[in-house]
Amino acid sequence: MELGQALKLQREALGLTQQVLADQLHVTRQTVSRWENGSTYPNLDTLVELSDRLQISLDKLLKSDEVPVAPVVHQISRDVQLKRRYLRGLIVTVSLIVLLGGLIVLLSWGHRNQIAAIDRVNPFLTTKLGYGVLPTKVTGMTDTYVSDDPFGKGSWLKFYSGQPTKTARWVLVKHKGSYVSAVRIVCRDQIPLVMREQAGSTYFKYHKQTEGPRASWQFWD
Repeated sequence: MELGQALKLQREALGLTQQVLADQLHVTRQTVSRWENGSTYPNLDTLVELSDRLQISLDKLLKSDEVPVAPVVHQISRDVQLKRRYLRGLIVTVSLIVLLGGLIVLLSWGHRNQIAAIDRVNPFLTTKLGYGVLPTKVTGMTDTYVSDDPFGKGSWLKFYSGQPTKTARWVLVKHKGSYVSAVRIVCRDQIPLVMREQAGSTYFKYHKQTEGPRASWQFWD
């Protein structure tokens, strides 16, 4: 006997209407009707509850006289497979979100703390050319403000430059965030006219109290 027929016969034997059974199972009457005419099948959890409500064994509900394995068994098998696929997809999605979140945090932290190795591989940063002024005498690494555009946008960068002269005391810096890939000492006349004012003429050191943070948490240009 098919599942739908078994459900209908047992329901009627117990004197239950489709609506009463539907209310007990917290589904609609149309759902019960579709189960009984074989157009749809209940899931495994509902089958267990149907077995209890209708006082009929799962073995009798699931077995069919016409075919070795009833269609409902195939349906339950498909439901289980779909749930497994959904769970795997959910795990992959959550993992990707966590990985992306971790990457964003790492890029932000690296940019904020001017970790050159992280800025170098940051796909959201672009390589820029900026100008800055050098101190009168360079000893080791220079720390100066490098302007990237005529509107004053730039950043504090550390790099090795070599010794400036009286006329050549500015630098052209090629950088990606805090990662400096090239430095060239230039004269003022070699600086584009629109950038000369931003490049400045007097070197001054970085002071956190007056200049604020060296870089922001924004990890993109």
